[in-house]
Amino acid sequence: MVSLETIKSEAKSILKSGIIKHDVSLDDYLDPKHRSRLNAYLEKILVRLAEKNRLHIGHDELKKIEDEIINAVFGFGIIEDLLQDPEVTDILVNNPDQIYVEKNGKLEKIDLKFEDEEGIFYLIQRMLQGSGRRLDMSSPFADFRVKDGMRVTAVISPVSAASPFFCIRKACKEILSLEDLRRMGTLNQKLLDFLKFCVKARLNILVAGSTGVGKTTLMHLLINELVPKDERIILVEDTEEILTQEAQHVIRLITKSPNIEGKGEITLRDLVKLSLHLRPDRIVIGEVRGEEAFHFLHIINTGHEGSMCTIHASNPEDALNRLEVLSLMDRTNITPGVIRRFLKLGIDLIVQMIRLPTGQRIVSQVSEFDYEGDACVTKDIFSLKKSFKDGNEMLDIKFTGYIPSFMEKLKARTEIPADFFGVES
Repeated sequence: MVSLETIKSEAKSILKSGIIKHDVSLDDYLDPKHRSRLNAYLEKILVRLAEKNRLHIGHDELKKIEDEIINAVFGFGIIEDLLQDPEVTDILVNNPDQIYVEKNGKLEKIDLKFEDEEGIFYLIQRMLQGSGRRLDMSSPFADFRVKDGMRVTAVISPVSAASPFFCIRKACKEILSLEDLRRMGTLNQKLLDFLKFCVKARLNILVAGSTGVGKTTLMHLLINELVPKDERIILVEDTEEILTQEAQHVIRLITKSPNIEGKGEITLRDLVKLSLHLRPDRIVIGEVRGEEAFHFLHIINTGHEGSMCTIHASNPEDALNRLEVLSLMDRTNITPGVIRRFLKLGIDLIVQMIRLPTGQRIVSQVSEFDYEGDACVTKDIFSLKKSFKDGNEMLDIKFTGYIPSFMEKLKARTEIPADFFGVES
């Protein structure tokens, strides 16, 4: 005789198949106006399966099973509790038997499992709906954001050699401020004041660092707290990561994946070029990682001061070298010397971030740069210093003694004290 668990599993599969097959919005299913229809549909499935297998299910138990299946199908299954856990910042599902989470900056394997690879694929499809992205054999990976702010990267075959897998980066439910970053030790008051003057003076800022060090968080706060509300910002991103306030004058541009015929793609390069025609005061790019780098350099060298972007790099020199290489992609008619001139005239400040072994995110260097021949030479204005107290190692970002070359611009455009760095400048 077939067990009740087998019937529930079969009913769940039928419901999932119907949803994927008809590509119906899950939000439509959960709309109170349609919930009764969903329950009636599921009840028919359960009654039919019970009769087929000669199993009696009472009315109250039937309603309980309906709710259980709906919660499993329309929720996020076994990772639902992880999504609600405020200590979990990242969820990494490698295969049905291998799930990791990041807590307090450290990865750990947890004792949760999916039933099978189909369960992972279904959950990916569940999250994907409404994102405007697609995931199939012709487009086997997707990077998208779901309604509550989570950023999801999902990969299936043939890019994934084995099981479908996905990574979730949760949005911070607590709205951080620059003052919060100061209290958390990401930066100190002196550096915070310096960045305030730099943003107000409309310096072009490059925020660099590896994945997960807080680049986007810092740039988000610089925009929200320091850019004047009457300035028009054109914000260009792959996925919606930088959250802005309603009071700000922000136009957001998002890339688009190609359709099933491989047409209709809109790239970062396309949007950066478009932004020039939208009357920007400042242009912000969520992340530079391709040939859009050239257009960004073109923008910041044509009067659009105060622009910002992030880039993956391990140190300021690496950030500039990467930006140079990206700018030269597919441009055989432009020499490296031209790009270096664009960099020198366009990028005013590099803010480097790192993640410590403890999991803490911190600003490690704030630099400007110059070129000596073909070599890029960075000059740290602030850098991370070590000290020891009561047997403990202490890290703090300190002024190096180097007065930036743009100090006169800061004094002309802001109220920065002449002795801000402890000496008259």
